[in-house]
Amino acid sequence: MKITFLGAGVFGTALANIAKDNGHETRFYDPYKYPDVSLGDATNGSDLNIYTAPSSATKDILENLDKNTPLICASKGFLSIKPFKDFKDFSALGGAGFANEIELAEKAENADNGETAVKKITFTTSSETAETVFSTENIQLEYTKDALGIMLCGALKNVYAIGAGLYGEADSTSAPMSYLESAITEMQTILSANNANPDTLRLSCGAADLVLSCTQDSRNFRYGASLKNHQSPEGATVEGLSVINSLEDYPEFVIPESCDLIKDIIKTVKEVYATK
Repeated sequence: MKITFLGAGVFGTALANIAKDNGHETRFYDPYKYPDVSLGDATNGSDLNIYTAPSSATKDILENLDKNTPLICASKGFLSIKPFKDFKDFSALGGAGFANEIELAEKAENADNGETAVKKITFTTSSETAETVFSTENIQLEYTKDALGIMLCGALKNVYAIGAGLYGEADSTSAPMSYLESAITEMQTILSANNANPDTLRLSCGAADLVLSCTQDSRNFRYGASLKNHQSPEGATVEGLSVINSLEDYPEFVIPESCDLIKDIIKTVKEVYATK
């Protein structure tokens, strides 16, 4: 299968390495890393396109894609499937695993004597094709029809990860259990209010990914901590911030009145920017 990855960041590259090792032909479209490769050249003849770019780059890419080619969204910054409504075969991919963990899982079979401890990764997907692309000895896939739920979990967990950094104790490396419980409760409420399945939180893309993201290994967590400590945030893409900045683009997205925690995070982040 010929697969084009739309975005060549660390996550997209890690996914592409899995696909390549599984015998697929992989290509990238990324105007920053591969400025000489046009979108048309990168996607010409592709059997499958996988969106791994930041959500902020959506419009420039999606408007010029062939809507008949299957598309999987693996980017964690979307509050709706509306940007993908014109695609005839659209699905989503999410899960709990940082890019470096995915890379280790992908390479684990080459470790000497199998003695290296490797975290097994589970992806949640609404694409039946994804299993042939990404399944390995250490990477398994679970299936749900709830593409919107996968995408909402991916976007919301990044916002709550910013909050975990903002509201955590000094020098804290992860969110306390009480914070995580509140975040999970709100995420269930938000998924229901937006016609997604709240049970999707039980899958790898849900609570497990939230817990992982609410640690110091997450850029979103570190970004929140930097705001709390009045430090300059790191320059890497912070998807939780992109989600907050894109709220006006999703008038159909509902935050119920009872979800005080996420509303507080959004308000605090916006206030910080308003004072700069």
